[in-house]
Amino acid sequence: MAEKDGKTEKASPKKLRDTRKKGEIPKSPDLTSAVTFIVFILAATFLGNYILKYSLLYLQNYLSAGLTVDGLENNLANIGMRSIIFIMVLAGPFLVIAFVAAFVSTIVQTGFLFSIEPIKFKLSKINPISGFKNMFSKKTVFTLFKNVAKLTLVFWMAYKTLETSVYLILNSSNVGTEKLFFLMSDLVMELATQLGVLLLILGLIDYIYQVYDYRKNLKMSKQELKDEYKEAEGDPQIKSQRRQRYRQLTKGGLHDVETATAIITNPTHLAIAIRYEKGKDEVPIIVAKGADHQAAKIRELAKALDIPIIENKPVARAMYKAVEIGQPVPMDLYQAIAEILALVYQTEEMNKYKI
Repeated sequence: MAEKDGKTEKASPKKLRDTRKKGEIPKSPDLTSAVTFIVFILAATFLGNYILKYSLLYLQNYLSAGLTVDGLENNLANIGMRSIIFIMVLAGPFLVIAFVAAFVSTIVQTGFLFSIEPIKFKLSKINPISGFKNMFSKKTVFTLFKNVAKLTLVFWMAYKTLETSVYLILNSSNVGTEKLFFLMSDLVMELATQLGVLLLILGLIDYIYQVYDYRKNLKMSKQELKDEYKEAEGDPQIKSQRRQRYRQLTKGGLHDVETATAIITNPTHLAIAIRYEKGKDEVPIIVAKGADHQAAKIRELAKALDIPIIENKPVARAMYKAVEIGQPVPMDLYQAIAEILALVYQTEEMNKYKI
């Protein structure tokens, strides 16, 4: 759909930032549920003895209460209170573990993001026409299909697991109560483990799809990119701030820093600004350099102009000593400078599409 609308370009960093501020980020509830389920199963495995011992202790206290407490009313109140405490103590660790697992899984997917936009009241959320359209949207149909497929796979896996164990279940009457308990426990854990792996795989697939769909829906047309750039560049306040900051930093004769492709530092005492424009410069040119206070001004100016700063002590020292401002980079440093420029171009390309 994005390609049909002429939206063939990847979303700009600004659009990605804006959508993130609104709380619109790719995430998979299925993956969060799968991770929580697996952690819950692991917790049950490690806390199995705790569950068994505490359950037996509760039964002993329950029976004792029933035999020693006089009066039906007091007896029921005592048993009820013990039951509440039993449930809280038994379920407490699992609830905490499940909450932590869900929280960590969400943070890994989305980062530390807090936005009130998704919970703000909007009339569009209660608009019956919009709601009716959403019922038959592509996303709703996909979610329905995904859930049906997931349930089908879960039931199929449960059926296959029980099918292989049906003989043991039918012959369980020949074993004692203790063996029967452990037999059923092993069966439940086997089924839970298989379901956990299945849900994790489905969750990962869903997360990959959510990221793909998110980026696809945020695609922009070439005209939208141009309009966004013009809007940012034409903002009077932004332009005024840039001019003021630039004037402050270039009082020391560092005007040419704005033409630099990268700043090489050592990292605090020296700073060398190099320029290389494809099609214009045959080789990289030194446009500014400085030591100590001057180096600090060059770095600050580079940050204000969003020029990449690369730390490379040997190259910074060699260039500061051997090359004057306006001169090209010496041949013996071509390889080192080429690697630095390659890193700069690679970083810029990655930052274009960073979420």
